[in-house]
Amino acid sequence: MTTEKSFQIGVIGAGMIAENHIQNLQKSSRATVTWVAATTMEKALKVGKQYNIPQPTARYQYMLEDPALDAVIICTPPFLHAEMAAAALSAGKHVLVEKPLTLTYEEATSLLEHKRQYPNLIAMDCSARHARLHPKYQTVKRYIESGALGDIYYVHHNAVSQQSRPGIEYHPSAKWFLDKEKAGGGPLFDWGVYDLSFHLGVLGDRHELQRVDAIQMAAGLDSRDPGSYIYNVEEHFSANLTFSGGLRYYWERAAHANMQVPNETRIYGTRGGLKLAFCSWDAPELNLYGLNESGDAFQRKESLDYQDQDDGYAMALHFLDCLEGKTEPIQSLEVAASHLQIIHQCYQFYQNQ
Repeated sequence: MTTEKSFQIGVIGAGMIAENHIQNLQKSSRATVTWVAATTMEKALKVGKQYNIPQPTARYQYMLEDPALDAVIICTPPFLHAEMAAAALSAGKHVLVEKPLTLTYEEATSLLEHKRQYPNLIAMDCSARHARLHPKYQTVKRYIESGALGDIYYVHHNAVSQQSRPGIEYHPSAKWFLDKEKAGGGPLFDWGVYDLSFHLGVLGDRHELQRVDAIQMAAGLDSRDPGSYIYNVEEHFSANLTFSGGLRYYWERAAHANMQVPNETRIYGTRGGLKLAFCSWDAPELNLYGLNESGDAFQRKESLDYQDQDDGYAMALHFLDCLEGKTEPIQSLEVAASHLQIIHQCYQFYQNQ
């Protein structure tokens, strides 16, 4: 009779997303959270007591010295990701890094090079959470791979909200979201990694960015006090991109704009098209468009057969599956780094306009 291994996991960070990871790991008998690190010992003790974590610390390096620790989850602001992930790998620990993987593309490539020294360790980021770990992703991918849509030539995605900015209306205590030096950027950086993970993933991760045709960014679209003397990230962006194979991508997101547009993706092919909202909390359905055998246009709504899914729990289970060798990360570090490169090319184009 075999006994299922319970992995010992440490969580670096003690904020909202760290607590989410702790809660999800504690739902499984396959993991035990044995360490939590925070910026202060007071915060570490508070979270440790709340979740019965035996080893709180204000120095994450201490947990990396624990030979019994199998893996760490990094839940700090992006500017700390590269350093902490590299230190964890050097200590022989598997690593799950919150999205985005790193602050810069250069940091991502350096981390990739460092990871190659540890081929037996799992390292992945969380940008698959609202993208590749959901049944919608697999369904859309199958449609495209079957050829039912023909050749995909255009993807259109937009999601525009009013006053849902991280660090202001959403999770207002996390003011680091407002500082580009710590956060990387606004919705292009924060949500962009999810968008690219889904849209380029269903197309097989085979398209490379060839040209940025246009990008527009806006900020300061209301007079609300952000509660911080630093507020230099965008609130609203739109971009026109051209990828290899002639794929065009219109991309728009806003954490605040004077408009409200539901999250929606439209995928255009030479034989058919799909319209959907890819997030787990959106409707469990797809809208399929095409031509029938007589050449007449049709449209059909398909309901997907799945129960409500907690994507945070799905991320935890996927990480544990990878640790057990049951599967490979659904998104590699190389792919995550390529998405960061696209995002930084967009910022660079905008700065050079």
